[in-house]
Amino acid sequence: MPTITFRPDNLAATAEDGEALTTVAARAGVPLRSDCGGQGACRKCAVTLQAGGLRDRAGAPLAPDPDGEVLACQAVVAGDATIAVPEESRAADLTPLAKTLGHVAERLAAHGVAEPLAMRRCLRIDPPAKGDSLADVDRIFDALRTADPHLRRLSADLPTLRALPTVLRQSGWNVCTTIVDGPDASGLANVSLACDIGRAMFGVAVDIGTSTVAVSLVRLDTGRVVAAAGKRNGQIRYGDDVISRIIWTEEHDGGLEMMRAAVVETLNEVIREACEAVGIPTSDVLALTVAANSTMMNFLLGIPSGPIRRDPHTPPASWLPLFTAGELGLDAWSRAPVMCLPTVSGFVGADITAGVLATGMAEAEGLTVLVDVGTNGEIVVGMEGMLVCASCSAGPAFEGVGIECGMHGAPGAIEGVAYDAAADQVAIEVIGRKPPQGICGTGFIDLLASLFQAGALDRGARFQRDFPTARLRVGEHDETEFVVAFAGEHGATRDLAVRQSDIENLVRSKAAVHAGISMLLGKLHLAPEMIEQLHLAGGFGSRLDVRRAVQIGLLPDLPPERVAYVGNTALAGAHLCLVSREARERVRALAAAMTYIELSVEPGFMEEYVASMFLPHTQTERFPSVVRAATG
Repeated sequence: MPTITFRPDNLAATAEDGEALTTVAARAGVPLRSDCGGQGACRKCAVTLQAGGLRDRAGAPLAPDPDGEVLACQAVVAGDATIAVPEESRAADLTPLAKTLGHVAERLAAHGVAEPLAMRRCLRIDPPAKGDSLADVDRIFDALRTADPHLRRLSADLPTLRALPTVLRQSGWNVCTTIVDGPDASGLANVSLACDIGRAMFGVAVDIGTSTVAVSLVRLDTGRVVAAAGKRNGQIRYGDDVISRIIWTEEHDGGLEMMRAAVVETLNEVIREACEAVGIPTSDVLALTVAANSTMMNFLLGIPSGPIRRDPHTPPASWLPLFTAGELGLDAWSRAPVMCLPTVSGFVGADITAGVLATGMAEAEGLTVLVDVGTNGEIVVGMEGMLVCASCSAGPAFEGVGIECGMHGAPGAIEGVAYDAAADQVAIEVIGRKPPQGICGTGFIDLLASLFQAGALDRGARFQRDFPTARLRVGEHDETEFVVAFAGEHGATRDLAVRQSDIENLVRSKAAVHAGISMLLGKLHLAPEMIEQLHLAGGFGSRLDVRRAVQIGLLPDLPPERVAYVGNTALAGAHLCLVSREARERVRALAAAMTYIELSVEPGFMEEYVASMFLPHTQTERFPSVVRAATG
């Protein structure tokens, strides 16, 4: 079998002739970027062929371009080869993002632990005596009810019933039981001989994002997070957004199972990483809760997602039963229950219901808004128990997709930008204090605001070619671009420039989010100034400058104190459901109570979207703070 070696990592993997190079790279531990889903359009997977040969998908020899590069997504194995992978072509390690829960940690602690999804009870069972023919399972049920009066109707699964007679008698009627708290009843899921009272119980809360898979390892008896881990979703190699991935599964034989395998592999890697951090085997994970958007949830379960991308965008299911880790191939106790949180629609998934739960916005008295800025820009408006939600096709620009120097919020990403027009200098903040490799969402927001404030961008978000700066230049195809960092500046290895087309992508994303918020509020006859709290969730990071977001018209013109970055609320909501029956019941009720509005068919949405394509908006009176700052 051919061997493919990747430099400078010196990592290698064996491969089959004709196997996709991107697949081999991922197996070797060198995942490559694939923003266009392997269509050869974004060129972000460019690598250098140093030795050996590659073929294209049609079987012809693949010749490098004039720079000596080939696109990995278009290449297949044709024998031994050595490949050099530049930093900008690598999928970033996003582990640091999973290690924070933001200010919602206080809410997690406030809920406490009450009937976790799975629990262990050690029992002394009264053995049968002459004239006492009570069934073995009923003896355990009686002992469990005595030990825990909160247990509901009890049942036992088939594997437990099969093992019960032998285990009870071999143990001398001293057993350790594992109980699963289902939606309607408590189920006896295991009876074992050992009874280690000091052995801790663990569960895993999961957030499967389009870009990142994050987990937190939780003590089920205390509700405390003991470890966390995160990694870039392995499905990235099939496309950077849900629609491209759905199309990929439909166009490739076995595509759905390959998509499922990719996310299961990623999830198992982060589960193992979290468990290794505290020195426990993954078999000690007794329960898992999963939050994800509707498509990611379907991919985990191997359910076709084609209907989601077609009008009227219906999900296959909004409520799912409990599964087991063994059924799904997850690296945990094979009979560990897996709760998939409920969804609302094809584009408002369990990550959003988890966010509503985690923020407590449904219990707030005033007008509260939750905005998750991602590929779909989900929005929830809540007031006096009413919850209305929508999804707007924001596109993944603020996640770095479709932008020449864009990247996710990982080490090496520029997350803060300040442009001093007088000195013609750009000050930057880089995640991890590393040499800059690209720009992430908060950096793009700062950049748009800085350029607009300086006058380098007009209200239509067009570069002013006569603006006096050496950073504004004409690049390829006569396209104007602004250089944030020249090669050598701030340690950058190449020019990091934002093109006019990149600006247009960013503005389309911000316009979709703002239009979505405006339309939902308008449909309820509410005004933006009535918002008492706006929760901003997603992958932005805690560095988001609210004033900058307002300046470009991404968010309504609110005082900064009314806007809070709430971190990974999907993971936080999954955590709550892991340790609290009340939270599990609450999240189901929230999903059922949320009214979904399809913005694309709402009268006036396109007009609002087009108006939001300007900086900050065509109706500048909506942004008095921006007007005041501009006029001095």
